[in-house]
Amino acid sequence: MILKRLKIIQDLHEELNKMKEHYDDALESNAPYQELKVELSKIREESKVKQEKILNNSSYKGLSEQIKEKRQELKENNEILAQELIEYYKENGTLEIQDHEGNVKKMKFSVRLTN
Repeated sequence: MILKRLKIIQDLHEELNKMKEHYDDALESNAPYQELKVELSKIREESKVKQEKILNNSSYKGLSEQIKEKRQELKENNEILAQELIEYYKENGTLEIQDHEGNVKKMKFSVRLTN
């Protein structure tokens, strides 16, 4: 069953890629779309330059760095929590846990295949 499902998924990916190629080819040959694409590119570049000027202010830079650090800290803690929840499940055999406020939380596991 698993091998059959893997084949179905692979076939769907291939079909989706072909459809996307046809879609992209159709857009590439559309002159109004190409003009819009050029305009958008110019606007993005102008916006990027203006944003860099604004964000080069030292107060924004410091806050930006603090945000990056907090995001990294949050990511690390979420990874640790995932491992701790796996251990909790192994030890207790339950998919529910009570948080510090007394709320019951349910665990959801997700598995993916990697190469």
